[in-house]
Amino acid sequence: MRVVVCDNDDVALDLVTTDLRLEGHEIVATAVTGEEAVDRCAETRPDVLVVDLRMPPGIDGVEAGRRVLGAQPETRIVLHTNHLDPDALRESARMGMTYVLKADLRALRKAVEGR
Repeated sequence: MRVVVCDNDDVALDLVTTDLRLEGHEIVATAVTGEEAVDRCAETRPDVLVVDLRMPPGIDGVEAGRRVLGAQPETRIVLHTNHLDPDALRESARMGMTYVLKADLRALRKAVEGR
């Protein structure tokens, strides 16, 4: 899979990109804000966007995913977060996004692969 990874936490960004590369995925871009994630997706047209939910002060992962899906409905969006937010969970599910907690790399790998 061709993947864009977005997280405002450098450690989390490095962990996810390293793990997904080791799983054989191509990281085509990284970003640290929701706006950058949208731009990187427009530039690279990835199969999957892995995006953190909360990235203040800009747009959050749900909004970034919404914008990407508006332009590229074929892109799978995976919200990767430490925050269990029921409203974000409902909204992301309504739009077909997958919600994965950061502590579960196995679940992240499955979500990226569409399983």
